[in-house]
Amino acid sequence: MGCNTSDNALEKSRYQPLNIAESKGKGIGDDPKAIALDLFGNKETVKSEFTEEIKVIDQQAFEKILILTQMNLPDDKVRGRRYRLQFEFDQSTGKWNLKEAGRQQSCYKSEKPTDWTIEPCS
Repeated sequence: MGCNTSDNALEKSRYQPLNIAESKGKGIGDDPKAIALDLFGNKETVKSEFTEEIKVIDQQAFEKILILTQMNLPDDKVRGRRYRLQFEFDQSTGKWNLKEAGRQQSCYKSEKPTDWTIEPCS
């Protein structure tokens, strides 16, 4: 459970692409983890066993890929949500830029509730 990155978390084809153009400059900053939490982190008080975990799963000189995992969401259908966020470092500005984002979810009423999918939960 939690942030299990062994189940093809690196494969961007397993994520539903998100429109990052809507972030209007919020996808730029000094720290990719802080950017990720600002854009996709939980902003509300949750009274359940909610957890939020962020990990760098791939890092190059000018690129980082992060996985943000949110589990035990206060939703009767969606058990968890996972974001794959790809950042590139812009040498001219000295800032990290969010280049790609994708989302998966795990569903309570799935045959395999620990699996991640891009299909809506029912």
